Amino acid sequence: MMMNIYRGDFIGLTGFSGTGKSTFLNVVSALLLPSTGTLTIDDQPVTTKNMNAYRFLFSYVNQDVFMLNSSIVSNIAFADKSPNIDKVMACIAQVNLTSWVESLSESIHTPIGELGNQISGGQRQRIAIARALYKDSEIFLFDEVTNNLDDESKEQVLKTIQSQEKVGKTALFVTHNETELSLCNSVYNIKNQEFVKIK
Repeated sequence: MMMNIYRGDFIGLTGFSGTGKSTFLNVVSALLLPSTGTLTIDDQPVTTKNMNAYRFLFSYVNQDVFMLNSSIVSNIAFADKSPNIDKVMACIAQVNLTSWVESLSESIHTPIGELGNQISGGQRQRIAIARALYKDSEIFLFDEVTNNLDDESKEQVLKTIQSQEKVGKTALFVTHNETELSLCNSVYNIKNQEFVKIK
């Protein structure tokens, strides 16, 4: 399997379960090392020496969202020890969570419980997307990212994702959702360990 990804590309990946779509995202982001072949960036191979810098380029939002046993703001700003609150609130607005956050007695400082067990799956998913926006990564990886969202939130989130294309960000989507695929300039079906371009 070989693919060239260029800055600004929005690429959709479809295919039956078990064909390797999520594995491909893990390899692209260097969470998994390729068993054969080479992962390169700007014609330079990704190695153990440059892997951490390479991984920093990515934000990965998948179905199994990792949440800290902490507050909303900590989960969005994540590793930022001095969060920019205005930026946090802007990211919250972009994923259609403002009304919900404002209804909470502790607002963005509300604890969400172990692995986010005190909030809904859709809220966890949107917080994860807000986290990716806060990090302002160069490359976004979305694995079935709208599955747990209601229609209104899905529309808001997809508009936000689409806006990232206008500022030169790159995104890969694992999805069967036609609306998500419509955002992509290229769509591939993974079949028999090959990329078949369908758009």
